[in-house]
Amino acid sequence: MRRTRFSLAAVVAVATTAGLVAVPSAAQAAPKPSIPVQLIAMNDFHGRITPQSGADGSLATAPGPDGAYGTTDDVTTPVGGAAHIAATVDALQAQFAGQNGGSTDSFFVGAGDLVSASPFESSVYKDEPTIEALNAMGLDVSSVGNHEFDRGTEELRRISGATDDSYTDDVTACEGVVVGVDGCFGTGEHAFHGTEFPYLAANVISRETGEPMLPPYQLFDVAGGQKVALIGVVTETTPTIVSPTGITDVQFVDEAEAVNRWTHELKKQGIRSIGVLVHEGGDVTDPNAAPTANGCTGLTGPIVDLNTRMDKQVDFIVSAHSHETYNCLLPVRGSEPRLVTQAGFYGRLVTDIRLTINPNTGDVDRRATYAATNVPVSRTAVDAEVKAIVDYWNGRSAEARNRVVGSATATIGAAGSANRATEQPIVNLVAQAQLEALSDPAFGSPVIGFTNPGGVRTNIAAGEVTYGELFDVQPFGNTVNALTLTGAQIDDVLEQQFQAQNAGPRNSQLILGTSQGFAYSYDLDLPYGERVIDSSITINGTPLVPTQEYRVVANSFLVGGGDGFTAFTGGTNVATGPFDVDALVAYFATRSPVSPPPANHSTAV
Repeated sequence: MRRTRFSLAAVVAVATTAGLVAVPSAAQAAPKPSIPVQLIAMNDFHGRITPQSGADGSLATAPGPDGAYGTTDDVTTPVGGAAHIAATVDALQAQFAGQNGGSTDSFFVGAGDLVSASPFESSVYKDEPTIEALNAMGLDVSSVGNHEFDRGTEELRRISGATDDSYTDDVTACEGVVVGVDGCFGTGEHAFHGTEFPYLAANVISRETGEPMLPPYQLFDVAGGQKVALIGVVTETTPTIVSPTGITDVQFVDEAEAVNRWTHELKKQGIRSIGVLVHEGGDVTDPNAAPTANGCTGLTGPIVDLNTRMDKQVDFIVSAHSHETYNCLLPVRGSEPRLVTQAGFYGRLVTDIRLTINPNTGDVDRRATYAATNVPVSRTAVDAEVKAIVDYWNGRSAEARNRVVGSATATIGAAGSANRATEQPIVNLVAQAQLEALSDPAFGSPVIGFTNPGGVRTNIAAGEVTYGELFDVQPFGNTVNALTLTGAQIDDVLEQQFQAQNAGPRNSQLILGTSQGFAYSYDLDLPYGERVIDSSITINGTPLVPTQEYRVVANSFLVGGGDGFTAFTGGTNVATGPFDVDALVAYFATRSPVSPPPANHSTAV
């Protein structure tokens, strides 16, 4: 295994105890050589330890004959996979060392969402395979992302090694258990012991202590007795996109304010080279930009505001969350422009950041070597150690993954972040499957099913459908619940879909999947909260009555108010049903062959 440079205990001590960091000595009379530093950054990996197929596993590296990207004629190359990421990082670090006298001042860093929303072979084991792979890959540090909170703070503390007694090596009870049902983990060399790198969470504050729940920053020693600090923060919107019930013990504060607080603390300790790993991002607007874009055309979004508000002492920002690819030099008031980067998603790219530290001041010299390059993770080289880990987990999960549970007459789509603002067949299908799973009178005979689009992660291909494919559709392990809402509360749920253009706290439009027979109309020209036409809401053609009570079905994420659908939290008589994937498996087992349902339950006026 590769070694990380710091134990978690050391990081916690550094982050919470003042006065332990030596202040750089005064400049010497004799000239000192500049200090080259490399950071290799990855974001939004989402447990893609196995090389992906299709579009997720390829990258356009040259445009087609028409000279523009985005056509079917693009020249593509296979990319991604943990073993290939490790080999790419090794090659870039070797190149850096060769160019800089053998320097080892190179660090592999993450910007969150390394786990969760993961493929079967990782998610079914609560992403322990991904953590094992990241440890072997030599990851030095990462900020948390919103998906690190999908299973709640207790699980985040467990996987991050922040508690010593929250996992066990005793898996004898797992003998004969269906893979994944009881969370049976690895044994021997694959036994789980948490991350060997620290997760950083400077803006995630414990309600009990008033301090960050995990270390706010990490320090790295570099040549000349200097230090580089990395502060980690996550999007402040996390409470609106994860299950609220799992994060009740923490609060998420403004990202820039947290960065500035800890930058001030680091400056008091004499640290001058400071970077930020932020799980928040922006969007670029150039439609002809290469997927390996190393430019910054028309960058918009939260990262622009965060850059403006962060302390000028912050020397660079590694961003994430928006799954975009860019390398920017953004203006900083009272200082030179600042590097702001992002490396796409799924480990298809890494960002090679090169910096120069002034040996006398300890600060990054933005007028010397100060640049970044997004590098494709090609599959030409393989790290054997990491590949062995990936092969182990794929082999272990294969039997359960490949079990055929039904069939589809055609591809059922369209899942994905780009499609959440419109009604989609696959999301409606999941809502219907969950409604039918709880149709028993024991659950109160519910009449409507709801599903959040972000909980449906991939499409279902035509032909035979396996358990693993359906698990990939819903990899979060939510339960299917029944609850009672009034007609007025259902109306409120529908209104909370339309929060784009600063109309609501989520500031995005998310169209829920709904079960068969449910219908409504909406008018986006009306004010937020009044956009759904009340008289248009019907169940099997019968108008919804505001004062009448209805049994509805939704997953545990929505029932807890996830994605800003807080109207669900007013429901009563909540009954817990099966896991969401099991509901979908049962649907295919009884309904196959399954055809794509229509996406016509909502009508824009």
